[in-house]
Amino acid sequence: MTTARAASAARAAWVVVALVAIGSTLAARRGLVNKSEMEPHLPRAAVPTPPPLAVKLPPPTPAEVDGTLRRVFGDAVSPATGPALVGDFNGDGAQDIAAPVLPSPGRLPEINGELALWQLQDAQVPPLDVAVHAGGEPPLGTRIQVEASDALLAVVHGVGERGWRDTEARQAYLVRRAIGAPLEAHPRTDLTRYVKQVPENARLEGDIIFSTAGGRAGFVYWTGYRYAWHALPSRTPTVASAR
Repeated sequence: MTTARAASAARAAWVVVALVAIGSTLAARRGLVNKSEMEPHLPRAAVPTPPPLAVKLPPPTPAEVDGTLRRVFGDAVSPATGPALVGDFNGDGAQDIAAPVLPSPGRLPEINGELALWQLQDAQVPPLDVAVHAGGEPPLGTRIQVEASDALLAVVHGVGERGWRDTEARQAYLVRRAIGAPLEAHPRTDLTRYVKQVPENARLEGDIIFSTAGGRAGFVYWTGYRYAWHALPSRTPTVASAR
């Protein structure tokens, strides 16, 4: 009996030692887990995405403006008196350019041709935004025809950081009834700052162009697929005087 009791006591001692060892191991592991949970988890470093216009572009030179007009419109139009305007007019982050032009003599068939690489628009034709916002197209029979006496606003949408200077920038528009002086480009915040109510169909995603039509002040804006003109309230102060 003495031998049996001794053996039983030894087995019990080994069981206790084993349990203590297991408990110590679990405690150590739990400590490591708790320690890792208490340490701050730093997020993975995200690669910053620079804005498309991270590079500040210099003002356009007359040579650059003429070169861009020739690259996009060829000899179909000629520069007219008035400033060349730069801004992000369609709100895609790339710098665009807009300049007053005139139809070149004898080039109306090219300007109005169906194979032209630019779009013809009339800024004072009522916008069709409600029908087009869902991704549709303007109704048939609304094609604009330029006349020899028309003064046009030539707009070239930019591409990437170089904007309208990029040789790939060829999305272009010739807009009628959009260049009444003074012709000035402004951020859309200038409009919302001085005008209490903007047109419901004006998406105002990009910069705007202040101009006049019929002696009334207004602005040209991008609707999402075309350029349109909208009159300002008659009592609205001009941007220059409101500053």
